Amino acid sequence: MDFFPTADNGFRCALLHPLLTLFFGLTVFVSHAQPRVDKTFFNGRDLTGWSAADMKYWSVQNGAIVGHATQKVEKNKFLWSSVKVADFYLSIDVKLEPDDCNAGIQFRSRKADASGQALGYQADMGKDVWARLYHEHGRQKLDWSDRGEKAVKRGQWNHYEILAVGDRIWTAINGKLAVAIKDPGGDASGYIALQIHSGDPQTVMYKINKLVHNPNVALAGLTEAQLNKQLKVPMDKRQGNAVPAFRSGDIIAFAGGANIAAMRKDGILETLLYAAHPTTQFRIWNLGWDGDTVFEQFRDVGFGSWSKNLDSLGVKVVFAQFGQMESLDGEQSIPNFIDAYRQLLDSIRKPDRQIVLLSPVPFEPTLLYQTRLEQPANPLATAPVEQYANAIKQLAETEGYFYIDLFHPLQALAATVIRTDDGKRLSRSGTLEIDGIKLFMISPLTHDGIHLSFTGQDLVATLIMKALNRPGRLLNPLRQEVLTKNELWFNYWRPSNWAFLNGDRTTQPFSHDWQDKTRRIFPEEMKTFEPLIREAEQRIVDEQKKLAPVR
Repeated sequence: MDFFPTADNGFRCALLHPLLTLFFGLTVFVSHAQPRVDKTFFNGRDLTGWSAADMKYWSVQNGAIVGHATQKVEKNKFLWSSVKVADFYLSIDVKLEPDDCNAGIQFRSRKADASGQALGYQADMGKDVWARLYHEHGRQKLDWSDRGEKAVKRGQWNHYEILAVGDRIWTAINGKLAVAIKDPGGDASGYIALQIHSGDPQTVMYKINKLVHNPNVALAGLTEAQLNKQLKVPMDKRQGNAVPAFRSGDIIAFAGGANIAAMRKDGILETLLYAAHPTTQFRIWNLGWDGDTVFEQFRDVGFGSWSKNLDSLGVKVVFAQFGQMESLDGEQSIPNFIDAYRQLLDSIRKPDRQIVLLSPVPFEPTLLYQTRLEQPANPLATAPVEQYANAIKQLAETEGYFYIDLFHPLQALAATVIRTDDGKRLSRSGTLEIDGIKLFMISPLTHDGIHLSFTGQDLVATLIMKALNRPGRLLNPLRQEVLTKNELWFNYWRPSNWAFLNGDRTTQPFSHDWQDKTRRIFPEEMKTFEPLIREAEQRIVDEQKKLAPVR
């Protein structure tokens, strides 16, 4: 059981369930047209019915369409079928030489320009992209799971299947389901094209088995009902990397490790966000958890996962920060870190949810406490935080997330100060101007080399507001109401005796009525927080209204 505010009526106390397939609005598709095998699609002998801007790359050999380039290919090449498809099933065998090159099968696509470049869905193939769904020259990555790639036979023929019915798309590789998305508003019809990807000399072979219009819905040994259960929304980049827009009714969440968790105690960023939007009533919840990393987010029994917490709250904007503590694993661990971070973000990504990636902040090695006996090498001094920040930036650019760089401005600001001989205090403060905003460092960024001080939290909040193009004012009356709300929220969301509330000790007498042993009084007592939090939120709104411009 968990206790979270909902987006509509404030709070609820309800069991978390796995996302229902009804979330996707599934309907029963009734097709009056019968399945029809297209006999004109490919005759197996020549390229009748197919065309390309430059046909020299294409031929038919041993019943397969072959794309062959003897020199470096500067731009993708596409061979287009004249057959239009809407609801269809395509069975095709493919082979790449060399097996680490890239190619793809366009479907429901159209020509983007006179050179025959494609715009539309692509069933991808090649090293690290096998069996993924891409949107060529458009929305880019739609389904980037690697489950299909595990079935690929490198250097051999691979059996590829594509099934598209309405706004539902599935693909399979060698009989294993790879892609399953429901894409309302996506391309409903178009043409099929075969690709030679730009790059080194290569040969791509496409052996077409059959094209079926108005197919039955079955694939990889799964029925329509089973396939529907696999559907998820696509990874859509159209809004992901834009500056977040905060609207009335939105739920905003902060997620990450200790420095994010500590934000609730300072309330600086929240205060600035509220002050910058005096007429916009949104909610902010801090889900930061000391010890969280991209590799593990430990939660007590019954608490619910990180992603389910976000879903239960109805979160529309997520600020996530990881990478500082993970950098202690060294530069060689960056690929594993990025892979884990990508998977974590995939688990919370939704078309109507914006995700903001905050870079890690610098360590201050001289502030780390070390024993006098051993004086071991200071791990903060060699941690490659900057490389981790750069890798996160690249991840954001690749996956379509909004990225805010905190590391480099703070590092540059820290370079302007003069520290005492022991490095633990400042003998001269520092200042740095960035795009017209002056930053002042009057005390260390952290209080122990790792965890942000009040000065550090203030500077981080200032940099985030600058990136959002929303300068705000740190007003004490508003901040005091934020701190009150945060304390109530924390005690409500993370009670110290969770095990008795909804963990593994709910049968203990402590959480039951002393007279009626069947009645659990602890959950009822927790509900007393709800009106207190609502009242605290209302006081925040009242303070916001004082900042609204007078008309």
